[in-house]
Amino acid sequence: MDRFNAFMERYFMPVAGRMAEQRHLKAVRDGIVATMPLLIIGSIFLIISSPPIESWSDFMAPYAATLSIPVDATFGLLGLVAVFSIAYSLAQSYEMDELSAGVLSLAAFFVATPYTENGNIPLNLMGSEGLFIAIVLAIFTVEIYRFFEQRNIVIRMPDGVPPSVWRAFTALIPGAVIIFAVWGIDLLLKNTFDLSLHGVVGSVLREPLEAMGGSLWGAIIAIILIHLLWSFGIHGISVVASVMAPIWYSLTEQNVAAQQAGEELPHIIGQPFMAIWWAVGGSGMAFALTILFVWWARSKHLKGLGRGSIWASFFNISEPVVFGAPIVMNPLLFIPFILAPLAVGIITYFSMSLGFVGKPYVIVPWTTPPPFSGILTTGDWRGGVLMIMNVIVSMVIYYPFFRLYDKKLLQEEEANESAAAAKEE
Repeated sequence: MDRFNAFMERYFMPVAGRMAEQRHLKAVRDGIVATMPLLIIGSIFLIISSPPIESWSDFMAPYAATLSIPVDATFGLLGLVAVFSIAYSLAQSYEMDELSAGVLSLAAFFVATPYTENGNIPLNLMGSEGLFIAIVLAIFTVEIYRFFEQRNIVIRMPDGVPPSVWRAFTALIPGAVIIFAVWGIDLLLKNTFDLSLHGVVGSVLREPLEAMGGSLWGAIIAIILIHLLWSFGIHGISVVASVMAPIWYSLTEQNVAAQQAGEELPHIIGQPFMAIWWAVGGSGMAFALTILFVWWARSKHLKGLGRGSIWASFFNISEPVVFGAPIVMNPLLFIPFILAPLAVGIITYFSMSLGFVGKPYVIVPWTTPPPFSGILTTGDWRGGVLMIMNVIVSMVIYYPFFRLYDKKLLQEEEANESAAAAKEE
């Protein structure tokens, strides 16, 4: 174990640490997070307009089209909102004019969007289908803007001019270059290969990444990486989600579209699966561990930690347990910390693929407690039952490791008490 720890610290942790702080990945992560309020609101209307209960669905049928308007206005604008928010976040990290960067990236996004035969904007490209080109154009826009600003190839206004005015003129030259470049590339692709930027990015990035990220093996790799990082003190979901979140949201939006159309949901893996199902109580299925602490711990440390952290864990906040037990750099706990969510992820995947439980399509706040999160994400009461079973499975996996660690702490506490008593005598 010491050799493994040394290997991880020398080769793996520096790479993971640089990824966690890499400004472009952070901008993508923060930009995607900015869409969360819209998606949660849209999910509420989705549950109402497309309920899983047949009698309720029949009752809501006359109103479904009207209730779907907020769904289309939230999920259907995922790419549009993301291109602005990612550019805004990246520009902020460079201490540039965030608003100008966001507006220019938005303009570039529309320039790259092919219109329908009737000359209308295709709404499907404003949602998840446009998410990956949104990422590309947001980064491209900010980097070109920064290139011109660093070399002072901008229009400078005299002192005394209001900030809103000089910012507009500062963005004029780089903005013109950005728009012209995107328009030129899109025109070249269209006239030469009868393609669009949306189509190229979709073929090169979106489709392969969705195929990988939407598979069971992709989910397994992500779960292992997340918990391996946590085991060494790095916020694993932040690192992995900065790369994978666009894929998970895109897959979820496709499930939303299928649910609205009354079709079978195409994906199991998506944002609800990766944010909720294997993270009951937070990363590592921490809720199961806090229950063990409260009910069966004999050491004062774990008993007190369990009582103090179980409610935080009930709302999926795992940091008190991860750093309080600790799980970080503790092989007696970080082994089941990886195994429990891995087992739960596999059990959940096959339960959904075999039809025992509905596939997830609703995005809920990550703090939604179990078993309600299981019911809400799937629209299926059996989701709540499965979530409770997953907690029990996790407790079984944790139990032998927990027993060993609790016994070790108890012996240390008794030794310390004996030493303290001897000193008093």
